Amino acid sequence: KLGLDETKLKKFQTGGPDGDLGSNEILMGKETWTGLCDGSGCLFDPKGLKYDELLTLAKKRLPISHYNKALLSKEGAFVPVDAKNQKLPDGTVVESGAAFLGQFHLTKYVRADVFVPCGGRPNSITLQNVGKLI
Repeated sequence: KLGLDETKLKKFQTGGPDGDLGSNEILMGKETWTGLCDGSGCLFDPKGLKYDELLTLAKKRLPISHYNKALLSKEGAFVPVDAKNQKLPDGTVVESGAAFLGQFHLTKYVRADVFVPCGGRPNSITLQNVGKLI
């Protein structure tokens, strides 16, 4: 045990509230989520996603596309998998939501102490990219 206080950690998770692993991670987690991705797209907020909203989605087994976007800070965004040329809060343009989803966990938008791969992205961690995560 490292003696870490889970409530003070920031978490990023692949696999959304609509899946078995993703929903259970949300139901049991005590960290602050800063990002999630699932088959519907990528959701991030460096200020933290609202836990009550994530809990509602997990209990109803809904994908992150159902997250209430009005709850995001001005730095947060949702990029749907079918997005084309979507502008992010920092001005970056995402040409393809599908391509962004495939690499999201390696981008600057994922700022977290903990990365939990709960599905959704079967090739998230490879021998070629593991060094970018550590």
